Amino acid sequence: MRRGSTILIIVGVLLALSTAAIAYVVLVRGPGAAPPTPTTTPELMVPAVIALQDIPAYTDIPAEAVGTQEIAESRLTNHLLAPEAVIGRRAARTIMRGSFIMSDWIVDPEAVVREGKNASLNITPDAEGRPRVAMAFQTTELRGVAGAIQNGDFVDILISYQLLDTEQELPEPIAPAVEGCPAPCPEPMSVLLAQLLLQDVEVYRVGPWLMPTPTPAPEGEEIIEEEVPEGLPTRSNTLTLLLTQQDALVIKFARESGASIDLVLRGRDDHQQVRTETVSLQYVMTRFEIAMPPDPTRYIVAPPPTE
Repeated sequence: MRRGSTILIIVGVLLALSTAAIAYVVLVRGPGAAPPTPTTTPELMVPAVIALQDIPAYTDIPAEAVGTQEIAESRLTNHLLAPEAVIGRRAARTIMRGSFIMSDWIVDPEAVVREGKNASLNITPDAEGRPRVAMAFQTTELRGVAGAIQNGDFVDILISYQLLDTEQELPEPIAPAVEGCPAPCPEPMSVLLAQLLLQDVEVYRVGPWLMPTPTPAPEGEEIIEEEVPEGLPTRSNTLTLLLTQQDALVIKFARESGASIDLVLRGRDDHQQVRTETVSLQYVMTRFEIAMPPDPTRYIVAPPPTE
């Protein structure tokens, strides 16, 4: 019995020594090295243009309407980064306050006219705030200031027309009627009048809006493009005018009633409204003191004979 107790004491001592040895090693060596913690690289931030107020569609963007706010570079798509790329341009859609402004949300008004597309983006109200529409107008070199009219110019529109006297008593025919017309055919008297029709009309664009599609070159051949000198003004008899709806109707009536229409070009900064008098034969003779024949109402200005 005593021998068994001795063995147990020896085993206990050995266990105690082993535990002490293990504890010593752990304390001397210290805890094991922890795995390195990965360092997170801060994401690069860049400034982008943001709307500081609601910007209505089709309006020019003022400087006070935009600012910048930082955004993570990884989130950039077609964001605009510089306010200079936005200020003075036109909003192609409504831009809400606090929105980052994208490149396809704005349009350059001059590029619209130059490239001949997205015409509706540039149709703005007139100086009095009245809405306008775009209307095509066909002229000639003689009636259109010899091709001097360019995009953004302002013109006045002149009109002349013949008024017929519907209550005029025609003379009796001298000879029997031929094919329903007495010989000689009596003609009703007409009066030529000329006046200023519309003032300060903006020329939206000179030339057609649809750009011609290049003709594909035959196989094996190369099309040589004709070089156009840089800065050469556009010449075309087709104009697009910006008018109020009522003035567009006036132009339509004048054109379809057979009136003669001419355009005169205004100075670059001339937007003054003027009053004019209708010009007739009587006005010319009175103003320039032309001697009147007896009974001047019997005479009219006859058109030159056609060759």
